[in-house]
Amino acid sequence: MDAHSTPALHFLWHPGTQDIFSGYGLALGSAHLVGLIMIDRPEPVDPTWLATLQRAFGDYQLTAMTTSGERGLVCQMVIAPESTQYLKILPYPRLEALRDVLLPLRDALPAVTLALAWYPDHQCWVSQIAHATVPLFPLGIVAGTQGGVRALQEAGQGPQAFLGRHVRGDWGELDERDRQENVFSVQHGFRILSAYTTSAGERIWIITEADRSATTILLPDEY
Repeated sequence: MDAHSTPALHFLWHPGTQDIFSGYGLALGSAHLVGLIMIDRPEPVDPTWLATLQRAFGDYQLTAMTTSGERGLVCQMVIAPESTQYLKILPYPRLEALRDVLLPLRDALPAVTLALAWYPDHQCWVSQIAHATVPLFPLGIVAGTQGGVRALQEAGQGPQAFLGRHVRGDWGELDERDRQENVFSVQHGFRILSAYTTSAGERIWIITEADRSATTILLPDEY
């Protein structure tokens, strides 16, 4: 990018509203921003997610975005293709001042990089760590039901390969809606479900509880 150009300031707009947004950033590309994303909306962020950011990036910066104390995370944002239509330039009263505050980030990009998408079912923007290489959440105590243990034994497979995929956001054989539910749940502390097929052709589920106290390997009909 030309060092002398003035980058556009885009807001993560909530479609159907006049001016509600969940973050904003300077455009680095058509779907790449650097700026602030609200992390305490619609629910306060799960502290374990912040701990994951610490492990993944070494450090992160939070700053108040509202008068009620809701916080924003300084980060790079990679917007899902289907959600770029909701990047808007809004009539913010202090637009130029806000752009000036963010300009230094363009020359010293934060390490934290999030993938973002608008989730119509939740009516909010949801973020996840881009290209996660660290566990996204704690598994707690890992256990298996009788059927889950039998399925692994009959396939000659151990649980670690499946658990490793589960904890890094490879949810296996879920539809798009369930994948979106998992992404939302990682950030806001709800139950997480993955589904896989063993080498013997049997379907198993892995469920991590909302409080992250336990993870269970089971058969779908044992749920």
